[in-house]
Amino acid sequence: MSYHVSRVEREIKDENELKSILERGKYGVIGLARNNEPYVVTLNYGYDKDENALFFHCGKEGQKIDFIKSNPQACVTIIEDDGFNSESCEHSYKSIVLRGKIQLINNPDEVDRRIRLMISQLEKKNTEHFLAKLRTGNKSYDNLQMLKLTIESISGKARQKSAAEKKAVSRLQNVTD
Repeated sequence: MSYHVSRVEREIKDENELKSILERGKYGVIGLARNNEPYVVTLNYGYDKDENALFFHCGKEGQKIDFIKSNPQACVTIIEDDGFNSESCEHSYKSIVLRGKIQLINNPDEVDRRIRLMISQLEKKNTEHFLAKLRTGNKSYDNLQMLKLTIESISGKARQKSAAEKKAVSRLQNVTD
């Protein structure tokens, strides 16, 4: 199902910008549902542009897995917060909402590749160091369940700072420097 953005002047129509937000993001708020019961959780993710998919991880058992097994459809929101302007009482942001189906990944090589993707998105430097640390003597790594959300639809909107707001921020930064 696809929805339109109600404030069309704020809609992000450029597909490259939508993907760029996914690439810069680190956390997504994931909405799941089961038998008319909602469940929302924030998770870090890795974005694979070539597969047009997000990857998450969790334990092999638990509430997320129960919800996904019952209904694999999910909705994710990712937000870039650019700050609140107290003078104008407006907030600058970019946000995207995506929908898709989650599947469980159990192949150990695939799990390892996706963990590497997630770490590299969270921590641009020392990916291999963190991956080795995660693998070595970490019981939770053995209990790790990888999730793949294939993006079926994506929409976004933004409210950018006005020229006056940007100028005010610049003045403040110059004062504090």
